[in-house]
Amino acid sequence: MNTLITKKLSSSNLDLIKSWGWHYDVIEALNIAPVEVKSVPQASDAWIISSRNSWHTVQTFSHLAPGAIYCIGNWMSDELKKTGVKSEIKCFENMQALVREVSHQNIRHLLYFCGDHHRDELEMGLKDSPVTIEKVITHESKLAFPSLEKAYHVIFVFSPRSVESLMKNNVFSDETIFACIGPMTAAYLHEHGIVNTFCASYPDSKVLITEFHDRKIIQNFLN
Repeated sequence: MNTLITKKLSSSNLDLIKSWGWHYDVIEALNIAPVEVKSVPQASDAWIISSRNSWHTVQTFSHLAPGAIYCIGNWMSDELKKTGVKSEIKCFENMQALVREVSHQNIRHLLYFCGDHHRDELEMGLKDSPVTIEKVITHESKLAFPSLEKAYHVIFVFSPRSVESLMKNNVFSDETIFACIGPMTAAYLHEHGIVNTFCASYPDSKVLITEFHDRKIIQNFLN
């Protein structure tokens, strides 16, 4: 089975993939570079962290964390706890759930760690509330627009922008399965006429590859 992974995964996740006998290529759909952040505002009620790419900045300033930190996915929550940060940490499956929680709290000022290109779910979800959102841009991303040299049975994608990047210079067979990190990515594919998708139950790379493996979807390719 030819598998394409469109971002760098941890060595432990790659070891899992190797143990399953998958033949894979890693071709990044986005070029992501950290932004040097020299200071962060300190007068916030809570931090919002939605991407692992913000970790280098969050870790640097973790000693300034407020009483509450809200993040997407378990990975960021686990890493924050390792630093010994004293904040109450809550993690959510998606931004919609996070917004619902924030809207029920007595919060007036949020500090949002994010990339230069991010969906406006937080801003739109709180636009009718008294909450102010201040952003710390932690990384920049550019569409890589790779031209694929072979066909793949399965393509793992991790954001709508990564799909946009792939679609620029490539045409895909209806039989190609797109394994998606979350419903927003799957919805983007559906909007562009690609319906052969698989979606993780939780936005985490290990969850995605493990659930895809456990569904035994690839058995037809391996036999």
